[in-house]
Amino acid sequence: MIAVVVGVPGVGKTTVIREALRWVKIREVNYGDVFLEVAKELYGIENRDEIRRRLTADQYRVLHEKASDRIKEMAKEPLILDTHAMIALETGFMPGFPKFVLQKLPISLFVIIEADPEEIAGRRARDPRNRGGGLEGLVDLHQELNRMAVVNYAIEKGASVYIIKNREGKQEEAGKELAEVLKKWITGLR
Repeated sequence: MIAVVVGVPGVGKTTVIREALRWVKIREVNYGDVFLEVAKELYGIENRDEIRRRLTADQYRVLHEKASDRIKEMAKEPLILDTHAMIALETGFMPGFPKFVLQKLPISLFVIIEADPEEIAGRRARDPRNRGGGLEGLVDLHQELNRMAVVNYAIEKGASVYIIKNREGKQEEAGKELAEVLKKWITGLR
């Protein structure tokens, strides 16, 4: 009952999802928002940067467990899960889905949003949040790692994979394409 939509920071993933929601009615959940909500409740965390600075690996695992439990409860009806396949850290790349989270969630579709690296660099330069993760110059590698991770996730879940190009100024087209994929996916769930 979950369609996971991933993409590197600056690819326009959330914009494409919002465009798709104009054409198909489905709930959208941001994994990071749920993760932060749980972190605030359990550890008094105020923002995402604080999560990275303050929490131990064991606390991260607890957060993933609780966040994935909440998302699983939300998945009684089909939903889009907006998240990351691979997370760029200053020390390298980390899988966005720990195996125990992947096993818990009822995922049957993965959609990767991609764009040309030059376009992503331009979007990041205009974004005051500048969320590249410290490895901003490695967009090609990050997108390639996303593909590899998603294929592995899909093998684990028996899910399908679809890739959408989000070209500069063509977010509406990418959103319509995502909406069509989601409509077919929802029809297949029935």
